[in-house]
Formats: sequence, C-alpha cells, structure tokens
Amino acid sequence: MLSTFRPYWVHTPLEFPVFTDTKIMMMPVTLGSLSGVPVQYVPLLKELYSMVESRFIGAIGYLTIDEKHFDQEETHRREGWHVDGHYKGRCGAWGGGGSWGSTGNGMIVISNVVGCEAIAADIQTQVGDEGEIDPEGLKGVVKTPFKANIPYWVDGSCIHRSLKQPKGTKRQFLRLSMPNNGPWFEGYTKNPNGIKPTGDILPRREFM
Repeated sequence: MLSTFRPYWVHTPLEFPVFTDTKIMMMPVTLGSLSGVPVQYVPLLKELYSMVESRFIGAIGYLTIDEKHFDQEETHRREGWHVDGHYKGRCGAWGGGGSWGSTGNGMIVISNVVGCEAIAADIQTQVGDEGEIDPEGLKGVVKTPFKANIPYWVDGSCIHRSLKQPKGTKRQFLRLSMPNNGPWFEGYTKNPNGIKPTGDILPRREFM
C-alpha cells in the first residue's frame, strides 16, 4: 500500500480564526463555494480552495473543522496508526479515483499546532475494518510530523496518527476532502443550505 502525502508551498503560514470550539464533521460543500461555511473560516477556506485542482471545482467535497481544548498528554483526534480511505474492506472512502495517490482524490489538511505525524512509504500491511494499521509493521519507518499552519495534501491510504501534546492546547484542525465515492455516516454535519452528500448514507460509525 502506498502511503503518501505532500505539503503545499505557501509564502507564509496560513492563519486560523479565533478559537470558538467549532465542530463540523464531513459537511457536504460545493468546492469553490462558501455556502454553509462558518463566516470566521471563510478567509482560510478561500486560501485552501486556491489549492484545489480545477477539475474538482463545482463538485461536492466535505469540510471538517474540529476545534478542541485538551490537556497535556492527550490527543486531539484518533490515536493509533490508521488510514482514512478504507472502511470494512471498501477502498476509496474520502477519495474517488484521483491520479495523485493510491486511494482516491485525497484531502487537504491543516492544523494550528503540530498534532499529527504521517508516513510516506510503500508499506506491506493489512488494513482493519476501521482503517487501523498494525504498528509492528511500521518499525524503522520514517515518521514525519505535519508542521503547524501549513496545508498538506494527504492520500486516502496515508498512514498517520494523532500526537500527544506536551501541554494543554487549543487545537484547530481543518480537513477539506475532495469528491469521493465513500460513504457518508449518520451523525456527520448536514450543510445548513441543503447541500447533500453523494455517497451512500450509512449508520453512525465508531470513529467520527
């Protein structure tokens, strides 16, 4: 399995808005449009839209914004090595056949602190039902922390994990998922302006 990512070049690190404990999970959006986007995130999303491939503009993507105040030695999001583009043997979730990576069109991610590390390598491993990866097969493999306020393109088969923080932290995380053929789960955020997901709608999953 090819685990891959790459940073975008930006002249200066991008800025997040003031922390407001915002939580949006996989809300359908029309890529290039700000319909349904929280007003405080409009400037940042405009910057990220400029990085989206032109062939995706006007198609349905998915916006996640996760802000959380958490304590020392806690992780913000999912612990353990995993991938986002596999679910119960189905490959392509949060992707859909893109040319850059091994699983779909991938996603753009950015965080205001160093809160994640990932692997860029061809890994021989099995993927669990929820995308989990056995850490035994990752010994000796280089792990790269994602820099704060720098956007990254991440493939659906990119192996990554959340990092524990050395002190209490207010973390802001944004993910913009490209058009995909993956399922959309009950409990995800509906767009207030009625934009609908394009994939199958399935019962709530363990990892939201």
